[in-house]
Amino acid sequence: MTVVQFLSIAALSVPTGGTAAQKDALLTFLGRASVRISTGAGAVLYIDPYAEGDYSEPADIILVTHGHGDHNRTDLPKRNPGCAVIAPSGAVDERSAIHLAEYSATTIAGVGISAVPAYNANHPRGSCVGYILEFGGIKLYHAADTSLIPEMAALHKLGIDYALLPCDGKYNMGPEEASKAAVELGARHVIPIHSSAEGLAGRNASLVKHPGVIVIEPGKTLRLDPPMNTRLKSAL
Repeated sequence: MTVVQFLSIAALSVPTGGTAAQKDALLTFLGRASVRISTGAGAVLYIDPYAEGDYSEPADIILVTHGHGDHNRTDLPKRNPGCAVIAPSGAVDERSAIHLAEYSATTIAGVGISAVPAYNANHPRGSCVGYILEFGGIKLYHAADTSLIPEMAALHKLGIDYALLPCDGKYNMGPEEASKAAVELGARHVIPIHSSAEGLAGRNASLVKHPGVIVIEPGKTLRLDPPMNTRLKSAL
């Protein structure tokens, strides 16, 4: 039986101070495909800024998956000095942007960033990429706008902890296809995103089938946990 985790307000209460909070990696879903990630080491990342939400926490890295206007509002997040903007070529109008093509990789602020294929009939191959992020023993995959594609099968061996998958069923894969993608990926947890123009469509998100599905309401925050073996190693 698939267990869908709906995160309540109580479950999403995150301390704003103290040593424990500084050690937690956090993901805030802003809506659509927009998320903010704070790593345990203190780096702040935004992916596909667009949805209404809180962009006041200064960014160290801004990642854009493609040039559609609902994904590339790099003007929204505040920035720390030296903030890196990463995007496919032509996706953002910033001269200093770092252009990552498929299977290119870099490391910034202690975060490993790898670009992987993402495409479908609405998003030609090469114009859009997904991202694999590695930080604090956690591997997170933001699939971008895509359908289920053959290249996803190769990601299974990476041991993805959190896979953020679109499921709107109009411009991208729907819930059934996203469920199949989740199997291909073998991720510990799947977080449905881009489920409607409004951000969260309860029906679409709840129809994604995976034992570790986590449905996050826009504006809510999830603590990201590394796999158990990573936690044990760090404690030694």
